[in-house]
Amino acid sequence: MQQIDSSFTALPLRELADASLSRARELGCTHADLRVERLRTQNISLRDARLESATDGEDAGLAVRVVHEGTWGFAAGMALTT
Repeated sequence: MQQIDSSFTALPLRELADASLSRARELGCTHADLRVERLRTQNISLRDARLESATDGEDAGLAVRVVHEGTWGFAAGMALTT
């Protein structure tokens, strides 16, 4: 099994969850859930079997799903701030 590395666990996950779920509760939502994810990408470009470029990337984001007055709502973003 792959381990979760320290750069992900160093994110303010508890604070993000507390802020998101507290705000949903304040607004009268009957359900709320939060998902935080990190995506890693690697792009390799070859031409005639020769390496042209290689890049690594990493993005993080979060998504909040709520039920408010019987209707589902969804929001997502890449700014991990409280």
